[in-house]
Amino acid sequence: MQTLKRKALMAAARKFMALSLALSFVMPAAAQTPVPPAQSASVQDPVARPVPERTVGLEPGKVVRWTLRDAIMTALEKNVDIELEKENVRLAQYDLIATRGVYDPITTSTINYNARTSPNTFRFSGSAEDSVQNNTLTYNFGVSKAFERYGSGIEANFNNSRVTSNVNNFSPQYTPNLTVNLTQPLMKDFRIDANRRSIKIAKRQLDLSDAVFRQQVINIIARVQAAYWDLALAIQNENVNRDSVKLAETQLNNTKRQVEVGTLAPIDVISTATQLESRRQQVFQAINSVAQAENALKALTVSGPGDELWNTQIVPVETFDVKPVALPLADAVKLAQENRPELKQLVLQKDINKINVDFFANQAKPQVNLVASYSSIGIGGTPNAGIPPSAIFPQFIGGYGTSLKNLFKQSYPTWSVGMQFSLPLRNTAARANLGKAKEQERQLDLQTRRQLQNIEVEVRNSVQTVETTKMRIEAARAAREYAEKQLEGEEKKFAAGLSQTFFVLQRQNELAQTRFSELQALADYNKAVAELQRVISTTLSSNNIEIKAEAPVTIK
Repeated sequence: MQTLKRKALMAAARKFMALSLALSFVMPAAAQTPVPPAQSASVQDPVARPVPERTVGLEPGKVVRWTLRDAIMTALEKNVDIELEKENVRLAQYDLIATRGVYDPITTSTINYNARTSPNTFRFSGSAEDSVQNNTLTYNFGVSKAFERYGSGIEANFNNSRVTSNVNNFSPQYTPNLTVNLTQPLMKDFRIDANRRSIKIAKRQLDLSDAVFRQQVINIIARVQAAYWDLALAIQNENVNRDSVKLAETQLNNTKRQVEVGTLAPIDVISTATQLESRRQQVFQAINSVAQAENALKALTVSGPGDELWNTQIVPVETFDVKPVALPLADAVKLAQENRPELKQLVLQKDINKINVDFFANQAKPQVNLVASYSSIGIGGTPNAGIPPSAIFPQFIGGYGTSLKNLFKQSYPTWSVGMQFSLPLRNTAARANLGKAKEQERQLDLQTRRQLQNIEVEVRNSVQTVETTKMRIEAARAAREYAEKQLEGEEKKFAAGLSQTFFVLQRQNELAQTRFSELQALADYNKAVAELQRVISTTLSSNNIEIKAEAPVTIK
């Protein structure tokens, strides 16, 4: 009986409010504010309007459905930053090849013709003419090569001359000469010199560029993972807001029916319509968020401004699964210390600095070189007119072939062995460079310590974030389930006349918020796992990605 009385009283109150509202519209003509017909019609009879789909910048029907791996592999194939780092690796390979070029053999060649006529002022010149004529053709060849192992160098020269003269015993006269010179450092430049230092540094720089490349790949993959889950969340948020609009539309229709039967006041229709339009605005904002999230993912997975992916809609198909991560903090820190590319880069920088220390310490030593040379000369030619054959040794008579024969018989050798010494009295530059290299070694130690501290903080924060977001998921799921039950109960009360439109709309808003909070927690968890993989540098192995070394460049 009490329930029936309560319902009767509430129905009477609603009729009274409806009557009061109707009377409030009956005003003197002079006091009324003119309302445009279109606006008046929309306010008096609110209707649900459709929410458009996103079309800006997209071609109709052009859709790609990506798993997370699809997005990652597309980024590895097209991402501009990754391509830039690949180019840096290739450049480092060319730098190494260039530094080795110092050990390429060097050949030299000289061809020269000299014609000279001078006055004959020497009584015993051998010519009765008043001038001495000498025509000389020189054709010399040489080759030199430096050796990497001990810093030695060798040089060989094959010099030739053909002389025609009116005063020589031979005309023409051929004089080939073969000379070999060897230089071997014994102290300074023995174990390391400028060339070997450049090669060692170039090797480390190649390894360093590879480490930077791997770090860039890991960072890009982590950014792709975050962008992928942001896009998935934005799309789900749009769906939640569209569902909220549908609930408001249903509530609007229910409210209209109750106004028609007189159980609700007309103002309740206006309240519901106001909430409906507010939710439509939220859908528009969600559409904009989807577009921005999609563009962020595209920026990581396109090859350039002309890529057709810009006009394609991306639909993530991965679900917000909660993959448990059981990794103790101590193990995570150990993995990070073993795998982080930044630490490897510091190790390589220490190696480079160690090379500099060795080099400058060597440069502070005295320069002591062992030098040796050997030469052989040959001669041959045609006796000049007026020279009796008895005045010339027969082994010298002939042409160029005779001179070469005399050369390689080595009947007329010349050799020498000696030492060269060079000792700067203070050697200030080398000592200063050595001191600077040692200071840089201590600086790198401090940088390594700082990097280890930063890694420790990142790992601790990442592990904590994974655990916290996992707990957020449980709380958000429970809150969403409670909100669904609250809305269900409020709708039943409204249908029975025991609740008001305001409370139903409020429950709907609470449900939409809890749905988004649950999705947000799920997305944050997946992003936290991806960030943990980046921090401990297991991104590649966790996603079954293997980076193959770039094919070595060649010089054609």
